[in-house]
Amino acid sequence: MSNKAVANRYAVALFELAEERGQTEAFAEELELVDAVLMETPELLALLERPGVAMTNKQALLKHSFGEGLSETVLNTIMLLVERNRFGALKELSNEFKQLTFDKQGIAEAVFYSAKPLTDEERRQIALTFAPKVGKRGLSVDNVVDTNLLGGVKVRIGDRVYDGSVQGQLKRLEKRLLN
Repeated sequence: MSNKAVANRYAVALFELAEERGQTEAFAEELELVDAVLMETPELLALLERPGVAMTNKQALLKHSFGEGLSETVLNTIMLLVERNRFGALKELSNEFKQLTFDKQGIAEAVFYSAKPLTDEERRQIALTFAPKVGKRGLSVDNVVDTNLLGGVKVRIGDRVYDGSVQGQLKRLEKRLLN
């Protein structure tokens, strides 16, 4: 079974538990914390994925590393992944859990490409404009500075791209003039 399928199963189960307990946001934050720690310490990730290390040592390392910062449920889920040699699915599980949380809240993830960093107010205004277009109540925004853009903004939400950049406008104008 692929990591995606495994991650989906674990994420759905963890999400259902989180909803029962009213801890959806807390679990999402804990999974983000684990992702951040593993990205900053690749040695820890390599050790947890190494087949020669005893399972009890891996579990003790996890408890020592995350015991205070994670709920028992999230820690047990991570330990179960390690025990079943599915630790590689953790990042995907975290992403899937986040997506389930966003779906429940009516939020979509969006990437705004701009020539310069957008202010909080600009991001908020663009989010307010585009959220209804995709049938969502809000957007979780990531602003990416693209130095190739002359001006304007490109917005990617899921598989949709809205091109409001100067280059995009010029291309559309050129196309209309040639027709």
